[in-house]
Formats: sequence, C-alpha cells, structure tokens
Amino acid sequence: MDERSMLMEEKEWIGRIERLEREIGRWKAKEEICNLMAHYEVLHNQKNMSLHPMDFAMDTPDVSVQVADSEIYYGPEGIKKLYCGNYHMEEYEGIMLVHYLTSPCIEVAADGKTARGVWWSPGIETVKRSPESEPEAVWCFGAYANDFILENGKWKIWHMRWISQVKCPYSEGWADQRTFYVRTAGRAKIPPATHNPYSKKYIQESIPMVPLPYETWNDEQWYLRKEMRER
Repeated sequence: MDERSMLMEEKEWIGRIERLEREIGRWKAKEEICNLMAHYEVLHNQKNMSLHPMDFAMDTPDVSVQVADSEIYYGPEGIKKLYCGNYHMEEYEGIMLVHYLTSPCIEVAADGKTARGVWWSPGIETVKRSPESEPEAVWCFGAYANDFILENGKWKIWHMRWISQVKCPYSEGWADQRTFYVRTAGRAKIPPATHNPYSKKYIQESIPMVPLPYETWNDEQWYLRKEMRER
C-alpha cells in the first residue's frame, strides 16, 4: 500500500470514529433527557413543586412553560412565578399528583445542541378548589411536547408544553364532564393550538406529533405537524 492509499484509509477511519462518537453522544443525550423528565415527574407533587426550576434552562432567556390552555410563562422569572408562586401556594393537605411517562420519542439535533421529545402521560390527582374544600379525585391524561437545550454541559428543559387530553372527576368520567380545571396556571384569552381535550362534538387531532430527525434548531411548531396518509 502506497503512502497516498494509507493516508486515504487513515482519513476514512478518522471519519468513521467521528461519526461513531457523534452517534454515541446522541444516544447518551437521549438517556440523560429521559432521566431529566423522570426527575421532573418525581418532583411533581405539591411538597416539591418549588424545586422544579432546577430542571429548566434557567440561564436561557426564552425558557418557557405552557399548561393546557394556560398563558405561556416566559423566561426564568416566569418559571419561578409558576412553580414557586402560583403552584407552590396550593400547599394544601390532601393534595396528590401522580403522573406517569410513557411512549417516549426523542430526537436529538444532528449538531447535538438541542433535542425534542414527546411523552404520553396518564395520571390521577386529588385536588382541592380551595383550602377549605374537600379533596376531589380526578382523571388527568395528557402529553408532553418539549424542547431541550444543552446548557452549561447539562440537558435542561427549554420549552415545556403540557397538552391536555382528559381532565374530569373520577366519579363522572371524561365523556360526561370535560371542564374540571383548577386553573392555577391561569387561562389564555385565546386557546392555543395545542389545547386538544376530548369532546363529543369533534374528532381530536393527533397531537402532539412525534419529532422527526433534524439538523439544527429552528422555531417550527413540530408538535403540530399533520401526518399525510400514504396513497
């Protein structure tokens, strides 16, 4: 083998190693993001609500959260207002929030700087409308459609979207009662496109849609993409 061939072979092997390292990095990122969401969900109870900001990209100015048809909480101060203010004030006895994470689908950008993820999240809750109220058992099913960003070497939640599918009293069921919301997060004047609760009057959209592979961050609403039927 001549010197030129050896250099070409060496270059080819270096390229393979670099591609392998990128692929390993993306798989590692997916595992870290799954652990991050699990940490968020474990903390999602009334006693630990004020600890939630640690899972968010608090050094990123446009970090945000939107819950069902609530207003969007923007920026680090908005995150603190939601979790350390509005939600934290509901530290009542008798509250229970249990949500699970299922069907994860995560796509890490080819440049390794951001990621997108969807989880279905069935849950049960016991809530109070006020400190003096009796606890009420509630079904609460929905999905997360989140963006993540690598901040200071760690994956953090960048944009969180909770898309509500069902929230109703346990005793009545979702076909009969669809309006049970203790609106601690507030309510937007115009319901967002992500608000997709069950109704007898229309067919629900298939949202959030799973993310597709992508090269680098762009501000598209990937979670509202509509799949085209194959002809």
